[in-house]
Amino acid sequence: MPQFRYEVKKGPGAVAKGVIEAENQRSAIARLRDMGYFPIRVEEAEEEQKKDTLREALARVRLKDRNLFFRQLANLCESGMMITRALRTLVEQTENPKLAKIIDQLRDDVQKGSSLAEAMDKHPVVFPAMYCSLVRAGETGGMLEEVLWRICAFGEQEEELRGKALSAMVYPAFLTTVGSIAIFILVSFVFPKFIKVFEEFHAQLPLPTVIVMAICKFMGAWWWAVLAGLILLGTLLVRWARTEDGQRRVHGFLLKVPVVKSVILKYEMAKFARTLGTLMDNGVPILTSIKITAETMTNVHIRDEVSQMHIGVTEGDSLSETMRRGKFFPPMVMSMFAVGEESGRVGTVAKRVADAYDLEVDRAVKALTSLFEPLLIVIMGVIVGFLVIAMLLPMLNLSSTVGS
Repeated sequence: MPQFRYEVKKGPGAVAKGVIEAENQRSAIARLRDMGYFPIRVEEAEEEQKKDTLREALARVRLKDRNLFFRQLANLCESGMMITRALRTLVEQTENPKLAKIIDQLRDDVQKGSSLAEAMDKHPVVFPAMYCSLVRAGETGGMLEEVLWRICAFGEQEEELRGKALSAMVYPAFLTTVGSIAIFILVSFVFPKFIKVFEEFHAQLPLPTVIVMAICKFMGAWWWAVLAGLILLGTLLVRWARTEDGQRRVHGFLLKVPVVKSVILKYEMAKFARTLGTLMDNGVPILTSIKITAETMTNVHIRDEVSQMHIGVTEGDSLSETMRRGKFFPPMVMSMFAVGEESGRVGTVAKRVADAYDLEVDRAVKALTSLFEPLLIVIMGVIVGFLVIAMLLPMLNLSSTVGS
């Protein structure tokens, strides 16, 4: 949306300057007048517009930004502010330019007669179906403020859960990257200088040194080709992993790795239970809740299993019965949902299951980290140790020959 630089007065005070977003100059003047100002000069800020367009293109709406938006909106609505005015206030104080533009579009749609849920439906990347369904239920039941607070709680718990899962990969990834770079530098630039010294003596070299020398010679001449090949291979693998077939194969492989499988299952069970429980507690029909919950699952095989639950419930089966036909739902989850169905408190029970698995995710992540850290250190140590020893052996042989 274009930006306009303005100079305005309000009463006998000094002239105020600033920038405002509007569809055109007339809309900018109208907005300033609605805010109680008398416009003196309103001109389009072309340079600012170019910079903001670039910033908006580079920006992305993170989970943290979305959670902050819902928390601020809940606070403003709870204070009695009209939804359109609350959204206008959030446009002005939101730091993320992309999210600010989306909020402004929400305000325009609501002002033209759409509900907040209908306006959010137009931005599925930022506001998934779950959020739209919860807001729609809140607007229908006249409890939008309460629903917004529940969305805040759900989003913050999701952010915390995702943080725990990602923390398992940070340190191992750091060790792998640093170790790989160190080995690459040694083999490509440091050790090739020793090869010239060994070749001058024409001495018989140990087998480890011969192997390392062959690698060093190749890397010394073709390190750029190896680096380009690794980048190309990594890019192709990432693209393949994003295809449907690649995603299924990668996710299936991860579910076969013992320790990793445990973390994935606990993470998905926590997300499944919390999403389903939150939707059902807010009056969303069970079939719609299951369908939306399936879309939130990260692993495609678990997503397929949750989607099958939708078919089973449609045919008249209970949730716990459809879970028993799958292979990923643990006995505790099935038993808890069976109790919830008997007592008519599925939503409450699902949230308790989610809380329990939040703790399990934390423990599983710590176990995974404690396993991978020493394993990576040992692997990197063995590789670097082999390279160093291979270079030192000829030196020891040469020094003993010279000494004798």
